Amino acid sequence: MEPRIHPLQATVEPPKLFTYPFCYEPHPLCMMAAKEVQAYIATHPQLKEDADRGKMFGVLVVRTPQLGFLAAYSGLLAGRNDWSWFVPPVFDAQQPEGYFKTNEALISEKNRHISQLEEQLAAMHQDEAYLQTKETVSRLIAQHEQQMRAAKAMRDLRRLQHNIPPEENAALVRESQFMKAEMRRIKNRCEEMERPWKEKEEALKQEIQQLKHERHKDSDSLQRWLFSQYRMLNAQGEEKDLMQIFNSRQPLNEPSQRIIPPAGSGDCCAPKLLQYAYQHHWQPLCMAEFWWGDTPKAEIRHHLNYYPACRSKCLPILTWMMQGLHVEPNPMDECRSDHRMDDLIVYEDDSIAVINKPAGMPSVPGKIGRKSLETMLRERWHDDVNPLIVHRLDMETSGLMVVAKTKWAHQVLQKQFLEHLVKKTYVALLEGMPVGKALAGTIRLPLRPDIDNRPRQLVDFEHGKEAVTEYEIQPTPPHSAQKPLIILRPLTGRTHQLRVHCAHRQGLGMPILGDELYGHPSERLCLHAETLTFVHPRTGERLSFTQPAPF
Repeated sequence: MEPRIHPLQATVEPPKLFTYPFCYEPHPLCMMAAKEVQAYIATHPQLKEDADRGKMFGVLVVRTPQLGFLAAYSGLLAGRNDWSWFVPPVFDAQQPEGYFKTNEALISEKNRHISQLEEQLAAMHQDEAYLQTKETVSRLIAQHEQQMRAAKAMRDLRRLQHNIPPEENAALVRESQFMKAEMRRIKNRCEEMERPWKEKEEALKQEIQQLKHERHKDSDSLQRWLFSQYRMLNAQGEEKDLMQIFNSRQPLNEPSQRIIPPAGSGDCCAPKLLQYAYQHHWQPLCMAEFWWGDTPKAEIRHHLNYYPACRSKCLPILTWMMQGLHVEPNPMDECRSDHRMDDLIVYEDDSIAVINKPAGMPSVPGKIGRKSLETMLRERWHDDVNPLIVHRLDMETSGLMVVAKTKWAHQVLQKQFLEHLVKKTYVALLEGMPVGKALAGTIRLPLRPDIDNRPRQLVDFEHGKEAVTEYEIQPTPPHSAQKPLIILRPLTGRTHQLRVHCAHRQGLGMPILGDELYGHPSERLCLHAETLTFVHPRTGERLSFTQPAPF
């Protein structure tokens, strides 16, 4: 075999369907291949040093007709994209004398020129002569304004006296007119003093603006050219470049209006692996991606954990590239209809209902095919008008929810949530005992959506929204195999708040058991909304409900 494909000795039967890359359990063949990649990284210090900072790697098991695997890394590894043990990039933009690098250097030169001009502008604003001129102008105008105010006060006082002679009144008018004319003359002199500085300032600003416009135009043109060089194959032997793939639903008549793919598109592991397999006419069997190295500051990535392909960049690309493959169905599209609403209702009257939502059921209708709690309630009550859902639980989270049966009840309950009058307590099992963390405390980590990989959330202290959680970890006996139980009280209601606060290294650093987004998959996400307390919107009675966790 050539250096980029590696033999795989295994008695494991290959899968009948190719991996659905956005939600999967790694096949044993992929796990065997991944271990070989990990061993290779560990024995190559130059690669390991860079990978230890955090890098996504991928494997693709193929039939050649022998069984083998390909390996890839996202982006660059130790500053290179041409390590011979791994598949090459779909398009090599790193050639020093190539079109991309040459034009990138021209754009970088514009950046340097802009920085120099901005430094000149800042230096001018600190120049002693410039500051002296500004001070002189301000002083001259301020002095005359003060004189005008004093003179006006005297004129107003004189006019308050009755029967002043007409000639004196005319003199007062002339004095006012003279002082206004003098102010115009002073301002004209000041403008002449400032003119050289303003002309220099305006010339610098115009040059900076022009260069920024040219830089944006050049960068946009270079990006469009770059993505048109990524010509992606699919299993049917067809080819499309990234501009065509990302604009497949957009009219292509006007190039300037076409969507530019996100930066780094085409350089993730999965597209590189499939492209290389197609180029050599090998049959893709299964694929997986894993993280190596440190956890990023914002994201939750754990060393050697497996992760799905990203959605913002890879979903359009892989959707095209997998055409012609027999792919596993999306597990999230499975429709679960084995729940009876009578078994889920904890309390019900004319205004509200309290529901024990099962894990795996969406709170509201979404893009996946599963029937939502809201849909089932509307079917039960034959009501397509009144609002129902006041708050939500993640699809994989189970537990108590209050729903409104009337618009008025919905408004009252919503107000209680906005004013933090509703109290909720969750229980969860952690993958293990957090290390170096207090058994009780408060976690404050602001969150925002990961726009490149929804529905994942990121910790972002600059742009994130406040998220606060109180927690209590129940101690487990020494050497016990029992998973630690934690009580969680969210004081805010951000998406995935409890899951991120548990998993992130600045939180507890320990994922909730079964959290496939931020930890490891298991039979279910062991997170349950156990208690719910609120004021009944009609009676004013404070109600409290408890539903023990099923795990």
